[in-house]
Amino acid sequence: MQKITIIGWSSGFWEWLAKFINKSFSKKVEITITWRNIETLEKVSKNINCKYSTNNIDSVKDADITIFAVPIWNTAEIIKNVAPHLKEWSVVLDVTSIKKAPSEAMKKYSPKSVLVIPTHPMFWPYISTIAWQIFVLTADQSNRNDKRYIFLKNFLEKSDAKVIETSSIEHDKMMAVVQWLTHFDMFVLWETLRKLELDIEKSMNFISPIYKIMISSVARYLNQNPKLYSDIQIHNQEVLEVHKVFMETTNTFNNYVKNKDEVNFIKTVNKSSEYFWKQAEIWQKYTDKIIYMLWKQIEKALK
Repeated sequence: MQKITIIGWSSGFWEWLAKFINKSFSKKVEITITWRNIETLEKVSKNINCKYSTNNIDSVKDADITIFAVPIWNTAEIIKNVAPHLKEWSVVLDVTSIKKAPSEAMKKYSPKSVLVIPTHPMFWPYISTIAWQIFVLTADQSNRNDKRYIFLKNFLEKSDAKVIETSSIEHDKMMAVVQWLTHFDMFVLWETLRKLELDIEKSMNFISPIYKIMISSVARYLNQNPKLYSDIQIHNQEVLEVHKVFMETTNTFNNYVKNKDEVNFIKTVNKSSEYFWKQAEIWQKYTDKIIYMLWKQIEKALK
């Protein structure tokens, strides 16, 4: 019987993890969840059929696997306080969306015998299956031959999840673009619409399918916890360079418009088109399918 402790802090992923692990290995594991709110712990533990504790340190002393499912802003601090008490030869993971800081903290404060597997599940905790979901594993190359790491990777792949193996630094650099740039763009767009006092409902009368998809995407982000997005923006050290390039590019296009510089506007767009032409063709077909499905739903609703 494997003992697993999930260190939780805010609602969301720690609860999903407990349910998922219990569902996948119900008769082979004993799960302990920790959180600050005793009433929530009692309720969740009863629903999931697992133990609970409000003492992080006591809960990890005998754990074969410890998972830190805490917010980005205090992940390193919690690891610093708890990791020295991890069981020798156990496994420790985190599931934050930034990897460099928690990776360094787990390596620094855990006993030397502990296997460190920094992990980033790239999805929201509202899914019933991990099929087609992305898991980024940033364990050191020297740890990837460990049978426990191989078991985790094989389990994810057999569950049809997409596993990406990389370094914590490379992960954070990629996330600075994949997460920061897309999120930042979304929030700036929505705040711009708010400042313009745009009547969204009225704008739907002028809607194109792409506009509706864009607005729906922005609204999806707005409906989530803004603290998470703030942490992603603020605590990834790779973000500032992306921020610099983004602002420079924004100013460039702003100057094109102010100066009525059509030649350079088109020239710059063409450069992007040439750079991304292969992907652009694929994305064109992808959005065509989304638009087709959207209008089929509208037709069905009107019948």
